[in-house]
Order: sequence, then structure tokens, then C-alpha cells
Amino acid sequence: MLYAAIGAGAAVLLAVIIFYFYVFVKCYIRKDSPPLETLDLSNTHYAKYEDELLETLAKVKSMAYEPVRIKAFDGIDLGARFYDFGFDKTVIALHGYRAIPYNNIHAGFLTMKELGYNVLLVSQRAHYDSGGRAITFGEREQRDLLSWLDYITERRPGDKIALYGISMGCATICLSSDKLSGYPNVKLLVLESGYRVFYESLSASGDIYGKFKHVIGFFIYISGLMILRVNIKKNIMDSRLSKCEVPAFFIHGTEDKNVDPENARKNFASIASRQKDMILVEGAGHAEAFIADRKNIQERLGDFMLKVGA
Repeated sequence: MLYAAIGAGAAVLLAVIIFYFYVFVKCYIRKDSPPLETLDLSNTHYAKYEDELLETLAKVKSMAYEPVRIKAFDGIDLGARFYDFGFDKTVIALHGYRAIPYNNIHAGFLTMKELGYNVLLVSQRAHYDSGGRAITFGEREQRDLLSWLDYITERRPGDKIALYGISMGCATICLSSDKLSGYPNVKLLVLESGYRVFYESLSASGDIYGKFKHVIGFFIYISGLMILRVNIKKNIMDSRLSKCEVPAFFIHGTEDKNVDPENARKNFASIASRQKDMILVEGAGHAEAFIADRKNIQERLGDFMLKVGA
């Protein structure tokens, strides 16, 4: 009886350990996405925007670029693509979680180009053109962004700089926002579909995990904390944004099931900058706002840029 109990206990413990590492790998370890244009979008949330999406995506992919590589603070090789359109302004564009950069950024990319910006399309660590195996939801990515800022300010010291991020890219910018006073050339933040606390967004999209979402969420949290020293429950957005005086333009979809629009409202309220605006796109889901209402966003964003001198 005793041996049976010990055996059962050992089996449960082994199952917990296996599940612990399985959840860690599923959430944090690099997994490259397929190109969006190779997928059947008819049954996805992109279906209603498929024609425009594929058209803007094709435009971005057809443009000539210069591949760029730098080293991160911890030695990881980081990659980006620089699109020089001959302007004296450059936007550093950051994609979301496990996305190919141009899959996320295409509509925003074209808008920023049309508003007079060159584009540095960054691959965040453990994504696409960059090295690294672990995704840290902005914890280490924020320091990578500062490295990209160092790169572009040294290469093009006369350029005005904008930062544009979508989802995790937006969070990356927000987490680095208290450091932006050291980069006076940064004149604008464009913040789309960004979360405040990753764990809360994980819980909000719990329909993926059903009734087990809290158990799975706990294992995601504890494995990241123990293995990567990344705390996805920690709320530090307010303290970072409260030190940021850079003009900021927030964008969010009203039907975002992954990152509730309240995240944008709270980040909007937290940022210290008095020059700020927000547009909520009716009916748009997560990371869909730009593709859903690009003409209106471009007009509002262009007016905002003129107002703040970006």
C-alpha cells in the first residue's frame, strides 16, 4: 500500500514537472509563424479584411530594404530591415508576439511611409530575422529597443524618430518609455493594441484554455519567473509611463478579446505627456485597428503629427 502511494505520488510529481516545462516551451520559446499570405484566412478573424490585408502586405514585401544587424545587451544577434524613403524622419516599428514583422505592421508601415517616415522594421528577439530562443514579453525586449535607438540616432543623428508598436511591441515601448528622455530625437509614440500586464491579457483570452485557464496561467507565470526571471504579473506600466513626456497616439479595437480596450484607456491616463490622443476603432479585434480603419487613423495621426511637430 505504501509503495503504491509512493508510486502514485511520484507519477503525479513527474506529470506536474512535465506539464511545467511543456507550458514554458509553449509560451516562452521561439516558434516562427508561417507567412500570412500562405494561410487560409477564411475562417480566421482576418477574413473580413483579407483583400486589403493581402494587398498592403504585398506592397510592403515588394519594397527594397537594407538588412541591419546589431548586438543586444546580452550578446543576442538582433536583425531589422531598414527602408530608406529619403525622408529626414524614421520610425522604429515593433511587431507583436510570435509574429512575422510585416504580418503585423503592413498597414501601419504604409501609413508611416505616407506620412513621411523611413521605416526600421525590427524583428524582436526570438522572432524572424533576430536570434534568441526566449520571448520575455517586453522585459528584455525593452533593452533591445534602446539598442535600436542608439543605432538609429548614431546612424541618422538629424532624424526625428517615432516609435510604433503593436501588441507586445506596444508593451515593449511602454516599458522603455521612462528612458526616452535620454533620446531627445524621439518625437512620437504610436501605440496600438498594447497590454498593461501580460498575465491579465492571458486571463482575458482564457477561452483558448477553457476552464483550466487559471491553472495554465499559474504554470505560465511560475515557469517564466523561475526559468527566465520574468514576472508577467508585475504591473510597472504606470511608473514607466508617468515619466514619459513624448507625444503619444493610442490605437485600439473595441472588440479586442485578447487585450481589453481598457488597457489603452489606462495607459492613456498614465502617460505624463500632455500631448496625447486616442482612437478606438469600432468593431476591430486584436491588432486589427489599422487594417480596419486605416484612412481615418492616417488622417487623425497626420493631424496629431502636425500638432506636436513629429
